[in-house]
Amino acid sequence: MKLIPISAGHFQCDGGALFGAIPKVLWNKVYPCDENNFTQLTLRCLLVETSDRKILIEAGIGNHYPEKHLRNNGVTSVDELERSLAGKGYSTADITDVFFTHLHWDHCTGAVKNVDGKPELVFPNATLWSSKTQWEHAQISNPRERAAFHHPVLDFMMESGKLKLIEKEGELLPGFEIRLFDGHTPGQMLPILHTKKHSFVYTSDLFPTAANIPLLWISAYDLDPVKVMEEKGRFLKEAAENNYIFFFEHDYYTECASVQKTEKGVQMKEKFSLAELL
Repeated sequence: MKLIPISAGHFQCDGGALFGAIPKVLWNKVYPCDENNFTQLTLRCLLVETSDRKILIEAGIGNHYPEKHLRNNGVTSVDELERSLAGKGYSTADITDVFFTHLHWDHCTGAVKNVDGKPELVFPNATLWSSKTQWEHAQISNPRERAAFHHPVLDFMMESGKLKLIEKEGELLPGFEIRLFDGHTPGQMLPILHTKKHSFVYTSDLFPTAANIPLLWISAYDLDPVKVMEEKGRFLKEAAENNYIFFFEHDYYTECASVQKTEKGVQMKEKFSLAELL
């Protein structure tokens, strides 16, 4: 199994939203913000290459949004995904599968592009994967979360016949394990990638950044904060016991980190780049 980071660009969010009830005087020491309270985030996808599959985890944002929306969210690029793939020697036609941890706009809408007002699949040969729970939730959602779903793009993916829905945890393919978490949004899927040397967790929005590892440092975007804490607590214990390596989708400054048990609970142990570990 070969793991290759792929960039889909960068964006920003309010620091108070990223860290919820944690005071700025604490979080700003470990994850800085600018004069407008915006923190810098990244859209770090991951290409998983096996003997017969090339699976891209997440797809970024795409070119569907008006300039005002992009400016308000600090989006720096809407076409970096294809450039990044090409820079690593891959074309969009090479991708066999695109795996969405969930269907919020910054995770999946880059799998479709707007061409002269009409939607087209960016990865013409790929099967698209979402959890069934997340798909069904996206159809009903709630006023607080509704703007996070871009329904024309989601509907197009389903109507294309390419979107497949996963109903339970387990292996998508050998070495590619799926876990379900519901606190951030129902049916969020986290891949655990078991290589010969390490087990890597693509952390998505359960741990948006390394600074979100502590149990209480949860995002205001989470729909059910108490459930997130319960899910984090169980998974952090498992991660420490099994020496999992976290691979962060959104942390602008840190690509990977390990965790360890301490007297104050499970905390970050070391930071790495993915290249150092392979």
